[in-house]
Amino acid sequence: MNKTIRNLLAIGIAILPIDIVMIWYRLTQTENFTTLDMIAYPLIFGGGISILILFLNKYLIKDTFKETFNSGKGIWFRDIFVGIGLTVIYFGMFFLTRATLYQWIPNHNPPSTELIDTMIDIANSPLLLIIWFGPVLWLGIALFEELSRVFLLKCLWNINDDKNWHIAVIFMASALIGVAHLYQGTAGIISIGLKSVIMSYYFYRYRRLIPLIVSHGLYDGIQFVFFVLQFQN
Repeated sequence: MNKTIRNLLAIGIAILPIDIVMIWYRLTQTENFTTLDMIAYPLIFGGGISILILFLNKYLIKDTFKETFNSGKGIWFRDIFVGIGLTVIYFGMFFLTRATLYQWIPNHNPPSTELIDTMIDIANSPLLLIIWFGPVLWLGIALFEELSRVFLLKCLWNINDDKNWHIAVIFMASALIGVAHLYQGTAGIISIGLKSVIMSYYFYRYRRLIPLIVSHGLYDGIQFVFFVLQFQN
C-alpha cells in the first residue's frame, strides 16, 4: 500500500466518519443532548477516536508520535506560554467576529437550550464541575479536537511536499472543521474556520501540539466558567 493510500485511508477511518455523523445528526435530529450526553459523549467518542488516531499513526502511517505531532523544537513550559498567547488571540477574534460576522450574518434559527441546560446542571453540582473542567474539557474536547486537526493536516501534508499544497490543506481542513460546527450558523462556521486557520498555520510553522491543546482548553474553559457563574444558585 503506497503512502498516499495509507494517509487517505487513515483520514477515512479516523476523521471523516465522526464529522459526517455530527453533521448528519445536527441536520436531521431535533432532540437535544442531555447533560449526561454532553459529558459522556466527549469522553467516549473523543477518547476513543484519540486512541484510534494514535494507533493509526503508529501502525498505518508508520510514524512516531513525535514525527507527526511534536517534531518542532521546544520545551513544555514555553509551549504553555505560547498556548496562553494563542488564547488571547482567539478571544480577540471572538470579540471581533461578534462585532462583525455575527451582526452581518445573523442566525435566525432558535437558540439551542442544550448547552444552557448542561451549564445549569454543572453549575449546581461540584462533582459535575470536576468532571467537566477536568477530563471532559482537557481530554474529551481539547486533546481530541487538536489531535484530530493535526492528524488530518499531517496525513494530507504527507501526500505532497509542495509548500503550496500544504497551505491549501490548511484552508481545506479549516473549512471542514468549520462545517462540522454548522449548528452554530453561517457566522459560527466562518468564525471557527478562521480560528482553525490560525491553529493550523501555527502547527505548520512550529510543529508543536501542546500549545494547541492548552489554548483550546483555556479558550473553551474560560467561556464555560462565565456560563457557570451566571447559572450558579
